[in-house]
Amino acid sequence: MTRQRSELLAAISDLCEQYPHWRLGQLVANVADWTGQGVWDAEDEQLLEASRRHLERLRQHVDEVRT
Repeated sequence: MTRQRSELLAAISDLCEQYPHWRLGQLVANVADWTGQGVWDAEDEQLLEASRRHLERLRQHVDEVRT
C-alpha cells in the first residue's frame, strides 16, 4: 500500500467518526463530490486533499463554537 493510500484511508476513518450515520459508500461518494469530480474520476490525491480540507473545516468550526 502506498503512503498516500494509507493517509487517505486514515482520513476516511476520521470522517467515519465524524459521520457515523453515513454508509461507507455514501461517505466515499460525498468525498468525491467535494473534489468536484465524479466518484469514478477522482484520484486518491484529490480525495485525500478534499478529506483533509473538510476535516480542517470541522475542527475550525468546533474551535469557534468552544470560544
